[in-house]
Amino acid sequence: MPIGSPNAGYSLFTTGQVLTAAQVQYNLQNQSIMFFASAAARDAALTVGVVQEGMFAYLADTNTTVYYDGAAWQSFGTGDVTGLTAGTGITITNASGPVPTIALSTNGTLTSPKETIEIVAAGSSGTINVDTLTASVKYYTNAATADWTINVRGSGAATLNSTMAVGEQISVVYLNTNTGTAYKPNVAGFQVDGVAVTPKWLGGTAPASGNINSVDVYVYTIIKTAASTYTVLASQNKFA
Repeated sequence: MPIGSPNAGYSLFTTGQVLTAAQVQYNLQNQSIMFFASAAARDAALTVGVVQEGMFAYLADTNTTVYYDGAAWQSFGTGDVTGLTAGTGITITNASGPVPTIALSTNGTLTSPKETIEIVAAGSSGTINVDTLTASVKYYTNAATADWTINVRGSGAATLNSTMAVGEQISVVYLNTNTGTAYKPNVAGFQVDGVAVTPKWLGGTAPASGNINSVDVYVYTIIKTAASTYTVLASQNKFA
């Protein structure tokens, strides 16, 4: 307990122990939360010389709990949330608390947003996981060594299906580096959560090859139309 208070803090009583008046007073009574009808009733009972630092009291008329700091009864702070200011596209309800509600506009404006890109110093081959909870853009900077398959998921522990609601879409971008051989995605080379999905390609035909000495950028727009069901719109773009 604070210095100057006779309250005894914690005590481990033993079976059969006879408690002294001081133990009952300072271990039990003074360290309980005492019930009073009002502050006036509390002050009438806990007069100078009786009231001690560290005492707690519940006041029924205001439904509040207060404590004595050695000089006066104090209330517990409730926090100051009156300083909340709504910016553009933000609405705040019940700003003074106790629980404010903050809502974003459904047609808000983003100013110069940045996006995380996962950069991998390797060449494309095999199955390449794009974990959207890490980044929706993945860039393999070394020369591809074989055709590849893209598998889009939330993460190694979460499916993409679990991160999206029906009626939502997400765009995934894969950047492949080619040198002298024009590697490309495998036939049936696109998956969501390990299940093959056939994209609808820009122009109506899947690319027959990649492009040599270039970075080929594949953009996949994934639209969730039902549980674990997707429409995927895809395109290939050459940058050299």
